[in-house]
Amino acid sequence: MAIRGNYVLDNEIVVPANVRQLELTPGTTLRIRGDHPGLSRLGDVTFREVTGFDMPTGTTTIAVGSARDYTAGEWLLLSGADVVSDSPDRYGYLRQVVSVAESSIVIDRPLPRAIVKAARTSLVELAPSLWITGTGTITSTDPAMMFSPLLRFIAVESPRVTGVSVTHSGGTGISVSHCEGGEILCSISDLLDDGEKHFGYGVSVSGASRGVRVGGDISRVRHAVTTNPGPLIDGVGQAGEPEDCVFAPLATDCSNKSVDTHRLGWGTIILPNVVRGNGGVQVRADNTIIRGGTITDCSGPGITVGSRVAVSATIRDVSISDLSVGQTGILCSGPADIVDPTIVLTSGTGISLRNDSSVRGGSITGTLRQGVVLIGSNNIVSGVSVSDDVAHKLVEGPVASSNKVDTAIQ
Repeated sequence: MAIRGNYVLDNEIVVPANVRQLELTPGTTLRIRGDHPGLSRLGDVTFREVTGFDMPTGTTTIAVGSARDYTAGEWLLLSGADVVSDSPDRYGYLRQVVSVAESSIVIDRPLPRAIVKAARTSLVELAPSLWITGTGTITSTDPAMMFSPLLRFIAVESPRVTGVSVTHSGGTGISVSHCEGGEILCSISDLLDDGEKHFGYGVSVSGASRGVRVGGDISRVRHAVTTNPGPLIDGVGQAGEPEDCVFAPLATDCSNKSVDTHRLGWGTIILPNVVRGNGGVQVRADNTIIRGGTITDCSGPGITVGSRVAVSATIRDVSISDLSVGQTGILCSGPADIVDPTIVLTSGTGISLRNDSSVRGGSITGTLRQGVVLIGSNNIVSGVSVSDDVAHKLVEGPVASSNKVDTAIQ
């Protein structure tokens, strides 16, 4: 279905299920007037039962209270009252039923975390895929009064947004919640961020979304992409943790950390391509992988691993350069395993580790003040090449202890 012309949308348009593609032709503009999404595709998430049984980590067999209510092939949200550590956010996972037995069901992949507090199931009726494409523009008539996403997908199979320009608003550009798969490859820019009322995320991947890929060209927003809790569900609350998503946009001039995770998120893969902005990548979720790519010319740290991270981040083959005066290439307040980084700075610190982290291989070069700083304990540093231009190749803080350091660094 092709859309041509300029339109003002005074209400949210929920695209009918039989429409699988919307093309915004050249010169087409959709302007959202008021605080509501512009275009949406909506499935349903409906509470089914509190099972009365735990759902252990790694399991694919789930004991349920009423097996006759389940059908092979349907999708479920498995959740409870369990929260991610150091957070009020409830996790939960999108799973497909493979088979049904007398008192249990088999799901399509294991659970990364145990669900033991009021474990429950909810039916997820995924709406069919919607592909929004073309070269048109979706925007707000009054960004200061806009807090809703411009595009919204809830419980959708493989939503896609390609080519279009999503711009000038006071809320999130594109919101993807409880979705299976999907791809965002478009231009998103100029979303308001005052840190109080407006938090202009380029893309918010939330709830139990899994396998969502975010690329495209995203600029002048708070975070190009981040993770968040899902929308409120009756009988469930805000539950769901984004899982196995890939974040790989070109992120330029972001007002906060360019590519981000909030506390919810499991197995997120970040392929950084960051230019300028107030920091490169920020990790607050567990089991995050940062792989390859470049981070350059930022006014904040290249990579930040937050103190609330409980399951170590993996940082491999990342190049970080030309940060502002005094910044740190990789700043780990939480645990991380760092392999073969390339860090080129003219000041500040190459890598800072607090506790339970490691650096293996890689290089730190430039006229920076400190190569590797060990603030805490149980860190491993091995095979790192630190150039002679670095004033202090290795610095251990006053409470540092039980660290293992390859003497070649000194």
